[in-house]
Amino acid sequence: MSRHCICGLVAGVAVTLSLGVTTARAQEFKVTLNAPYDGSNAAFFLAEEKGYYAAEGLKLAMDASGGSGEVATRIGTGTYDFGFGDINVLMEFNAKNPENAGKAVYMLYYRSPLSVGSLAKAGINKPADLDRRKLGGSLTDGAYKLFAAYAALAKVDAGSVQWSYGDLRLRETMLLRGDVDGILGFDSTMYFNLVRQGIVPSDIKLMYYSDVGLNVYGNAIVASKKVLESNPRAVKGFVTASAKGWHDAIANPAAAIAALKKKSPLIDEKLELAKLEWLIKNQLVTDESRRSGLGSVDQQRLASSFETVSKAFGLPKVPTTAEVWNAEFLPSADINKLPN
Repeated sequence: MSRHCICGLVAGVAVTLSLGVTTARAQEFKVTLNAPYDGSNAAFFLAEEKGYYAAEGLKLAMDASGGSGEVATRIGTGTYDFGFGDINVLMEFNAKNPENAGKAVYMLYYRSPLSVGSLAKAGINKPADLDRRKLGGSLTDGAYKLFAAYAALAKVDAGSVQWSYGDLRLRETMLLRGDVDGILGFDSTMYFNLVRQGIVPSDIKLMYYSDVGLNVYGNAIVASKKVLESNPRAVKGFVTASAKGWHDAIANPAAAIAALKKKSPLIDEKLELAKLEWLIKNQLVTDESRRSGLGSVDQQRLASSFETVSKAFGLPKVPTTAEVWNAEFLPSADINKLPN
């Protein structure tokens, strides 16, 4: 074979390989976020803007959701590849649908933001004050799904509670209209939505699920069974890129909100920045995450929380941590380390 032919053959192989890489880099994945576009998910848009996903060969469609319950369902049905949702709701879904079980692959909320929100005039100052009250919630939201666990630990007469259900985005409206005495949700979401409506911060009351011993983790990055089995490389890439985005968002929250603004131009930047800073201070930065960095979990704490939540959900058996959590995609320690 002549030197000319060999060079031509090599060039052809190079083109083929290049096309293969291009094809791989063009892979598209669907991501379901934890809520409507807001400060709580701005870090994902910052990661996208900085090219972290593109560098991993990922092209993403990131969609808003109606809450953590919807995230678990979307991941479980395989209609979405990745999500950002409550690990406890995922645990319940997996226990009931083991054949479609996705996994949490990167922890972010080390203190659960689940809480009962009310206005001062309602006089809800302790769990017993919830007996025979009207509460509002969203059927797809993690706070509603875990209320049974909270009620059991707080000795609330859950059977006496009267419920009004609505879309996650209308929850605060029910409270402001006086349709309900309290609402369930993430602390920051309720707080800042009420502030946006003109409520004075001192009039907003929050009772945390964690205050009665529901020491559970909160939101994590999750991956569907389909993508875990078919494309573990994409899972690794998504986790790494997202972790970089969160690291940068903690270091510079304003940059994350600016990226969010490009996606959702009508947001209140000042309010969403305050929400993200709240989450960083109250959910992400804890003694545990300072010690171990973001991403990982304490296996003993996770197992204990599953036991508590499983009893509240009435599950026939307590899922093992391995049935819900997969640590093999965690990025390097320097990415997980909290910024100074």
